[in-house]
Amino acid sequence: MYMRAICVATVMLGLLASAAGAVELYANGVRIVSNPGVVVEEGVSYGPLRAVAEAVGGKVDWQEQEQRAVICRGTACVMIRAREGIIRHNRLLLPIRRLAESLGGTVSWRGGANPRIDLTMPPPA
Repeated sequence: MYMRAICVATVMLGLLASAAGAVELYANGVRIVSNPGVVVEEGVSYGPLRAVAEAVGGKVDWQEQEQRAVICRGTACVMIRAREGIIRHNRLLLPIRRLAESLGGTVSWRGGANPRIDLTMPPPA
């Protein structure tokens, strides 16, 4: 019985991991494809810093000594420290909602069988 419970738990964790990796990300209707893709942890969706920032028209300045990124889009800038994100496959993933909303955009989530995040970004100011 104990082994069966472990097997079921392992399968469930695998399914959850697969589902989390299957979240599609779009910016103004264009799909953002990156490796790693979107990671959802504790209700927060994280996306690769540079891929997401550049997809919404942002420019990334990585400040190694301070361990932070400054992302600017037009006149709007946001500073995000590495500790606010997560590392996957040696890449920094940052909270998608924080990044998009700080640069003037909106975020919508569609769950279900094909989960999707849509970023709607106005023209840069």
